[in-house]
Amino acid sequence: MQRKIIVITGILSVLVLMAGLTACKHGHRHRGFDEFDLAAATDRIAHRLDLTESQKAEFERIAAEIAEKAKAMHADREDRLQDLADLIRQDAVDQDTIDGLIGAKMENMQAMIDFTVSRLIAFHATLTPEQREKIAARIEDHAADGCRFGSR
Repeated sequence: MQRKIIVITGILSVLVLMAGLTACKHGHRHRGFDEFDLAAATDRIAHRLDLTESQKAEFERIAAEIAEKAKAMHADREDRLQDLADLIRQDAVDQDTIDGLIGAKMENMQAMIDFTVSRLIAFHATLTPEQREKIAARIEDHAADGCRFGSR
């Protein structure tokens, strides 16, 4: 009888633990970010800012450009991970090799940052002062709330 209670308690504990770990992965997608997600995000932002049709079209174009560039940047992910795995398997690792891998990744990231900033500046020029104020208020609200899951 006591053994049966221990087994049941163990199984329930594992189930609760698995449910808790699953809840911690809020928003995680194994399939990545696709066009449906992009459309949903752009629609939500366009609605919140009350964008005009021309602003919405420009925003969607910019978002699609950034998403396309991000997909291209992530295309060589498997090769980079394989290079890292091969590096780890070696008996000795030198600083220059690691610096080279990190440097290449940082260059790609900097190119993406520059690209995104240029598109942000272009989109900012199309916004009205009221729309800019809505964005600024959202940023301030987000900063005041701290890090919360699910607050979108």
